[in-house]
Amino acid sequence: MNMKSIFILTLSLSFSFTLSAQTTFDYDTDIAPVLEKYCVKCHGPEKQKSGYRLDSYEALMTPGDSEEVAIDAGFPMTSPLIEYLLLPPEDEYAMPPEGEDAPSGDEILTIARWIHGGAKSESAGQGKLSLEKLLDESAFSAVERLRAKGAVIDKLAENSSNLVVDLQSLAPKIDASAIEDLKSVGPYVHEFRAALLPDSAKVSEWIATFENATRLDLSHGKFGDEIVASLNRLGGIKYLNLFGTQLTDSGLKDLQVPQTGQLFLGNTKVRNAALMKARADKPNLTIYGNPDVNKTLGITQKAWSNSSTFNPIPKVAPGRQASDQGIRHSFLICGKLTAIFNEESEVVWLGPSGSRDGMVLENGNVLLSIKNEAREFEKGGHKVVWSYKLDPRNKELGTVNRLPSGNTLVIERGELPRLLEIDPQGKIVVEVPLQPETDNGHMQTRMARRLSNGNYLVPHLLAFKVKEYTPSGKIVNTIKTDLPELGGREAENWPFTAIRLPSGNTLVNLTHGNQSVEFAPDGSVAWVCNNDDAGGRFADPCGGQRLPNGNTVIGSYGQKDPEKVKIFEVSEKKEVVWEFFHPDAKAHEVHILTTNGKPVSPIYR
Repeated sequence: MNMKSIFILTLSLSFSFTLSAQTTFDYDTDIAPVLEKYCVKCHGPEKQKSGYRLDSYEALMTPGDSEEVAIDAGFPMTSPLIEYLLLPPEDEYAMPPEGEDAPSGDEILTIARWIHGGAKSESAGQGKLSLEKLLDESAFSAVERLRAKGAVIDKLAENSSNLVVDLQSLAPKIDASAIEDLKSVGPYVHEFRAALLPDSAKVSEWIATFENATRLDLSHGKFGDEIVASLNRLGGIKYLNLFGTQLTDSGLKDLQVPQTGQLFLGNTKVRNAALMKARADKPNLTIYGNPDVNKTLGITQKAWSNSSTFNPIPKVAPGRQASDQGIRHSFLICGKLTAIFNEESEVVWLGPSGSRDGMVLENGNVLLSIKNEAREFEKGGHKVVWSYKLDPRNKELGTVNRLPSGNTLVIERGELPRLLEIDPQGKIVVEVPLQPETDNGHMQTRMARRLSNGNYLVPHLLAFKVKEYTPSGKIVNTIKTDLPELGGREAENWPFTAIRLPSGNTLVNLTHGNQSVEFAPDGSVAWVCNNDDAGGRFADPCGGQRLPNGNTVIGSYGQKDPEKVKIFEVSEKKEVVWEFFHPDAKAHEVHILTTNGKPVSPIYR
């Protein structure tokens, strides 16, 4: 648009709001399509220029980095959005930037008239309603019946008129009445999660009722190609998880959705040749297959030893989170699979396998104990920006934890068991000899942490003790884990993770004892959660974290069944409120990063 056109358009905006045949405009029907066409690629889920998004009404009305609301309802000419749209293309603040397709004068005029009319959104107005008022009587009754059977159903967000439906434990035993209820709420469903659906569910007969859905997780379902025709009717799908279903080459050939976004096909009957062809035919769609994760990670390990930029990272299938309370976490998991999962259970960063300890730093870098070395990886990549190698006199490097001082706490096990603080230049500035009471290097210690008083909390497995050391090496406190009320030594209550809580109590995960115990300062048991409380979910608990709300996250490292929980969260009342499943995950340590979009802070680890 040239300067003359801008001048004419500006005059039009000043005088023509009442001249349009259409006197009212709505965000969803009139504005969202324009923003999607020209703006969302720079201000959407993948990229947020200036920290601003325009891919939803709520985002449009939320300030970006400038802390300036882009819409001044009722006043288009003082709305920054209109100002930026009217700037000449060569201006650095022009929207869209020079060289990109730009909205026409009529399209900008439509946005201006919408703002002049109050910048309204019918769906956003509906989104403020409670779920009972949002749904008609029949649909709300269906929701209540589904909830009573174990499904988790709620609004996608506080001001959203869309639903997220997670069938949870109902999915494998879904019956005809539940299916009829799902049909009643189908038009409201935006996200749907139903792993392990049986073939008797006849998914193809009812899944098409989710006409407005954008995300479907149907992983591990017993159905196959018969569902394709129904899925093809869901043109808004951007995420489709068919991992572990019976889909074949023929079904993939006929599948028309998603057009863009993500499609998961691992552990299906789709052969590699058909998968490769689908990827070639649909370049705008990311299709995940079934890679040999161990083989590819082995290649990656060798590459890292020679180059910090070569990065043949495989595409790993997503996990699955389950929570009756709608809890969604993003987190780092250390173990056989080292990865950061987002709140949609997708891998967003994959590290080297076999990590023992780790954390995500405030700058986004990832610190790991891996291959007897402490390594700090650059945010989002695999360039090693700091490292410390195990002393050759010792056998294993275990703990790695970045301290507020900038030093890094590490533990070395072997002939010279010791706790070290390493400064940013790689120099040892603190050395504490440890007393593990065994020569078995592998079983001497696990997750040590520095306390706020400057001392160090160190669990010693075969000593059945958590010892508090001063920087000079003096032991000033000992917590015994072989207490009779915990089953004694016969229970093999080896302390693995020890976390000092703000209350002064100490939370300890006991591996072979399959318990998580909170000890009072005098060493007595203040709280204990075990398999009797958690329905058998404890399987060699290793890493863990106490969340600010008092809940405890536990890594079930010894869980060998790929279909069973690998990480779970229990409340103070010992209720299991969140679970994570993934066939390749073994949680040696876990670091929760966010909960339902909010950073987890402070972090007690």
